[in-house]
Amino acid sequence: MAAEMMNMLNPDAMSLGNHEFDDNVDGLLPFLNLVKFPIVCCNLDLRKVPSMQNIKNLSKSIVIRKLEKAIGIIGYLTPETKNLVTANDVEYFDEIDCINSEAKKLVEQGVNIIIALGHSGYSRDQEIAKKCPEVDLVIGGHSHTFLYTGAPPAKDMPEGNYPTIVINSDGRKVPVLQAYAYSKYLGEIHLEFDNGGNLINFRGKPMLLDSSVPLDSSIKAVLDARRTKIDELDEQIVGISKVFLNGSSCRKVECNFGNLITDAMVYGRIAEDQGGLYFTDAAIAFANGGGIRASIDPGLDGIVTGADVPTVLPFGNTLSVTRIKGINIINLLEHSASVRNTSLAGGFLQVSGLRITLNYNRPKGKRVTSVQVLCADCPSPHFEPLDKHKYYGVIVNTFILNGGDGHKYFKDPNSYVSVMQMIDRENLAKYFQEHKVVYPMLEYRIKIVEKHRKSCASSLRSFLNIFIALKILLTH
Repeated sequence: MAAEMMNMLNPDAMSLGNHEFDDNVDGLLPFLNLVKFPIVCCNLDLRKVPSMQNIKNLSKSIVIRKLEKAIGIIGYLTPETKNLVTANDVEYFDEIDCINSEAKKLVEQGVNIIIALGHSGYSRDQEIAKKCPEVDLVIGGHSHTFLYTGAPPAKDMPEGNYPTIVINSDGRKVPVLQAYAYSKYLGEIHLEFDNGGNLINFRGKPMLLDSSVPLDSSIKAVLDARRTKIDELDEQIVGISKVFLNGSSCRKVECNFGNLITDAMVYGRIAEDQGGLYFTDAAIAFANGGGIRASIDPGLDGIVTGADVPTVLPFGNTLSVTRIKGINIINLLEHSASVRNTSLAGGFLQVSGLRITLNYNRPKGKRVTSVQVLCADCPSPHFEPLDKHKYYGVIVNTFILNGGDGHKYFKDPNSYVSVMQMIDRENLAKYFQEHKVVYPMLEYRIKIVEKHRKSCASSLRSFLNIFIALKILLTH
């Protein structure tokens, strides 16, 4: 369906994003074979992936003509994709080196207007604008950045001007653009170049695609024909939540939706009745914060629908049960702590069956200062200190089990891996249905000790203010 819709839009070019690989290379190939327009990406190494390498409309760059001008479009994709998707044989090179190499080839062909079109995030886009001297315009994605100049048309707060102007290494102004996410806005920019390919004027702003924008009848017809299943899910009530289910903060701190989702994973295993002698064989569950894609505001009636659940968990991950040594639980929690507040923050873990403390006053790799574990092999479940040498049963989705988000401590060569009967969203829906009413709360499962630089600076300022005030009093 994505290919069908994109063919109707018929863009001059499209770049790849990391989510194109959510179903691995095999999941991307049908899309690549169906689209009828060029896809550009200059920094992929596809020598080990001939099925992608042989796609005719996938290239490093293309040249289009507008108003008798040759315009080069170079695509790029963040190399972090390697850690954001299930392992595959695609390799990545540095974006800036590859863009400069491809731009040099285009300039040699007489192309003097070059657009970099890619998916590496707002910060990296600005670096590209600064360090790629042949590039005249950068259009990016990945970080879901909203840019706007002046009063924004909705509640989204801009992170910078639209366009953001970067002065490159040659002293030229290079506009950088992003248009948020979810097709909420349509980015628009009008550019004026002189005959030498120098940008001399630009204007534009993102357009809010609200109800004031007329619907295209042909696209509406396609959507209406596919809407029946969505409508059925919308009408299905899976449960009631008495609280707001916050999925927006799960990449940085404990979130109540993360608590609910991981508790549902433990419950799902218990419901399968594979616990053996005790209440379960896996009292611990992990969910990557980046896999929780939305919040649910149940409103006054508290209703959670069948459509809400796949909105939150859209990837359809299988859930696996494995055994991990205590020391590797510490290691994976250290990795989780290290990616928080980075571009890989989706790897920050939400947990069930653990109480942990992360101290950010300590160096990377030594931030996990306390881990309490819910015992599985005990008559009455309770928390106890983690034993580094003991093996623990844990539940985890397939994405991070297979190394997604840079995780590498979930697999143990001495352990089995069994797959649960339901995928993640089916399991969550079952939890809602069987619990009827939920009200997850923050339980200090993840206690974070932050750095105190700001408070120290604030205290110093207060001390200086008091000192100055006393000096004035004594003087008078």
